Amino acid sequence: MLRINGGPMMFYIFPFLFAGAALAMSTPVVATQGNYAAALRTILTKTAAGTCPADMMQPKLLEACKQQMPKMGPTLAAKGPIKKLTFLKADLTGGREEAYMVTFKKGKPQTWLIGGLENGKFSGLYTGDE
Repeated sequence: MLRINGGPMMFYIFPFLFAGAALAMSTPVVATQGNYAAALRTILTKTAAGTCPADMMQPKLLEACKQQMPKMGPTLAAKGPIKKLTFLKADLTGGREEAYMVTFKKGKPQTWLIGGLENGKFSGLYTGDE
């Protein structure tokens, strides 16, 4: 765990999915409804098809997506279409971040986090699941 400005910062790195996204760890302020399910579905679907959706990603996330596309796109595509998105929680500490359980046609469900929405684009999208 790294400490930045006195507060803890944990980095989640997944071998092929948006490495380097950060999740601030502190006392969470939690919401009971999700707002980003449609965006998450669109981003994952487009990424599985081999496209990083520039209209939905801030520059650093877009660059990470492009760098990881050779492995990430085919891996997501192999899982098949998304069957179900289940909202788990939203952390409002330091900006809204939402967690979803994503069930694909193939493979086991994965927990995905999406957040950092600013000017219509996200800065964070990641999973710790393989």
